[in-house]
Amino acid sequence: MLKKLVEKHQNFILIWILAFMSALAPLATDMYLPSLKIIQQDMATEEHLMQLSITVFFVAFACGQLLYGPISDAYGRRKPLYLGIVLYTVASLACGLVNSVYAFIFWRFIQALGGCSGVVIARAIINDKYDVKQGAAILAIMMMISSLAPMLAPTLGGLITVYTKWQFIFYLLFIFGLMLLAMMLIGLPETAKVDTSLKFDAISVMKNYLSITKDRRYMIFVLSFSCTLASIFAYITAASSVFQNSYGLSPQAFGIIFGINTIGSTVTSICNAKLVKSHSPYNILQISFVVMFIFASLLIASALLNWGLLAFEVFLFLTMSMIGLIAPNTTVLAMARFNCKSGAASGLLGMIQFAIAGFVSFLVGFLHASSPTGMAVVMAVCVLCGWCIYLLINRRTIQKFFRKLHLA
Repeated sequence: MLKKLVEKHQNFILIWILAFMSALAPLATDMYLPSLKIIQQDMATEEHLMQLSITVFFVAFACGQLLYGPISDAYGRRKPLYLGIVLYTVASLACGLVNSVYAFIFWRFIQALGGCSGVVIARAIINDKYDVKQGAAILAIMMMISSLAPMLAPTLGGLITVYTKWQFIFYLLFIFGLMLLAMMLIGLPETAKVDTSLKFDAISVMKNYLSITKDRRYMIFVLSFSCTLASIFAYITAASSVFQNSYGLSPQAFGIIFGINTIGSTVTSICNAKLVKSHSPYNILQISFVVMFIFASLLIASALLNWGLLAFEVFLFLTMSMIGLIAPNTTVLAMARFNCKSGAASGLLGMIQFAIAGFVSFLVGFLHASSPTGMAVVMAVCVLCGWCIYLLINRRTIQKFFRKLHLA
């Protein structure tokens, strides 16, 4: 009884630390979104350069995970994590001190390069400690907690902009980095069973990643979620323009709506933690992809037919809420394929996710899709791509279906 109580207490502390690790990097984007226009004016720069500060963050976030994954397999989880969080903390302070947009973009790159360590290593730690069903439940709970950060971040960022200067957003991120370092020192154990035979050099790392990409099911899970996740990043990139320019909301109102939109995924994450105890993650995913595409289609209709802000926001909220069911299940199923290479598998997973997200974010700016209709169409296309890729899991069933259609 006492042993179970101690284990439950340790798991509770670990989940909170992992959630903070995962939330730290998204905070760096979500908190300053309401201030994009003010930063643009303060630095006397153009809108596309401010959007570039978002895109660069995604690109660095993607590439950095390729480094932290194999490093954490070879040297343990804690050392590379400390390095990454220190980089994030220093860069956060620097973002608040610079007055040049190009210096700002550079430090945003460093901020993402450091912050991504928390996300990639959190997934690896879960894979180190738990089986598939436990992992899906733990990841869902972790997502639920970490989603509180992006829910509150835009509102907090908007308030900071009103009552102080935008620089204080990055000073607060600096403080968060220091807090996480303290929490890691106190409550984060080493979970990796370090394989001393693993080499960390360019050729070994490339061979390692190549072997992972040959696993068909791993790639299906990763690509299906990556495309679906890209719909959320299309929203993040275009949201400021859609709500403030197209619908005329103030930075404070936008911050509140941005926060509200994260509640749905929090609720569905809670549901998923309970659902996986009695239902297969595969079955949950089959339904979730269909429902998310239906909501995304209704989002397009609300924009095209001018149903108004309320209808647009309702369908946007419902579309985004499905991520709470899709994210933990696809992630755990992918990671379970490589128990002995958790770091590398997590790094490649994160790189693919954010590379696709960064590309979609770039497309939103390049195609000037920062209108309600443009954003809705990009989101729906991303969801459709994710759903179609996931269907490849049952490729033989699909082939039989089309053969029957052909014979008919």
